Amino acid sequence: CCCCCCCPAVFTLFTSVALWLDSRFTAHSGSSEAYTTAGRSVKAGLTACDIVSKWTWAATLLQSSNVAYKYGVSGPFWYAAGATIQVLLFAIMAVEIKRKAPTCHTVLEVVRARWGTVAHLTFLVFCLLTNIIVTSMLILGGAAVVNGLTGMNIFAAAFLLPVGVMFYTAQGGLKASYVASWANTGGWRGVGFCTFELVW
Repeated sequence: CCCCCCCPAVFTLFTSVALWLDSRFTAHSGSSEAYTTAGRSVKAGLTACDIVSKWTWAATLLQSSNVAYKYGVSGPFWYAAGATIQVLLFAIMAVEIKRKAPTCHTVLEVVRARWGTVAHLTFLVFCLLTNIIVTSMLILGGAAVVNGLTGMNIFAAAFLLPVGVMFYTAQGGLKASYVASWANTGGWRGVGFCTFELVW
């Protein structure tokens, strides 16, 4: 299926064009601060879309399908309810951090300012290991999906998927992540609406 092989390329192209249009027709600062913080101008709707996109990954989709199979319609509901608590607590924490440390870039800066260097280094190791594990899971899950849909070699898919992400991230920084999350959420919502009648 050639269409499935082209989806990551189309997604990368769409994100890159959207970023180019944004920089061409809006007041766009080219500073490293704007690159790493998206100009500190991301509104609530785009943030909510980004959270939905980040929480909709292979493990979540597979587990919610698994509990739906085992327990019926209530399974995914209770699975999502458990995750909602974490999202709500994180949202409250993020608002408070933004209020108390508005120029902060990462949670590690907050940890260092509040608890010192030892805690900072401990959290640095934990955050790095978490990022490695989650990134590996996402690349492997995405490569398995591309392999299942197209027959592409799983090693080639695992190599090519991050290339597109690196391309648009290098072009747009954190704002590229938000635009990609918006397109990702819109895409899988569209697929969900189109296949809704097949499932139900």
